Amino acid sequence: MNSYTPDEMMIVCMARELQNNDIAAQGLTTPMALVAYYLAKATHAPQATIMQLAGNILVHIDEPRRISILYNEFRAMEKAVHQGTQTEVYETLFKRTDSIIEFFRPAQIDKYGNSNNSLIGKDDAKIRLPGGFGIPDVSPLYPRTVYYVPRHERRVFVERVDYLGGLGVEAKAAKTRRQIRVVTNLGVFKVDADFGSMRVHSIHPGVSPEQIKENTGFEIPIPRGILETTPPTDEEIGLIREKIDPLNIRQLEILSGEERTKTLLELLEKELAEKP
Repeated sequence: MNSYTPDEMMIVCMARELQNNDIAAQGLTTPMALVAYYLAKATHAPQATIMQLAGNILVHIDEPRRISILYNEFRAMEKAVHQGTQTEVYETLFKRTDSIIEFFRPAQIDKYGNSNNSLIGKDDAKIRLPGGFGIPDVSPLYPRTVYYVPRHERRVFVERVDYLGGLGVEAKAAKTRRQIRVVTNLGVFKVDADFGSMRVHSIHPGVSPEQIKENTGFEIPIPRGILETTPPTDEEIGLIREKIDPLNIRQLEILSGEERTKTLLELLEKELAEKP
């Protein structure tokens, strides 16, 4: 395979964050995250455990699974070894934070790794978003917090978030073992207490440092000789396209507006025409 799409580059980078023996928690509407979990388990992290559908369904899979819009819960239950309550999920998350990894998609993220999924704007111009769900609870606890941003742009990467939902790593804070990674369509970024604010970890092939600076709403250092992100392998692309997401559901996280609505309806029709 000679080419890959930006979302496939991101998914591969996200999958690389998952280590063997990790517990991967999945939200409700995060197809890119689920593809990344399945890809990691099918390649370098076969012993990882996946908690699906807001972490309530603990699944055991021994081969690449196909993601779905309509049948994700049905397919998760096919491979379920345990179904828990939300209280039980939080008990697991809070007691096993060293082993938990979870991918979040922020509406805003600032240079310290603080995130916002709740409110944008001030006073009468405020826009209400879906909310942070469990991000405020778990972000201070996870040693590794991973965010993914399919469209790297200034309105997402802001100097300061309008509403503090997920806790970042402040430069003046006490030393902490926490580390934040941010995977976007332009590169991979890192926030930790040693440096104090976001910096570039690697730049995707074909992306220039100028593109990153132009699309980031704060000053971000890009040292000379920065790493280029390792591209996806043919095996990884084949697994994504042929086994895990043949319907290309992952594209919903790239699209917006009328184009996204149209694509969603087309995907639903395709799934309805199939047997679960």
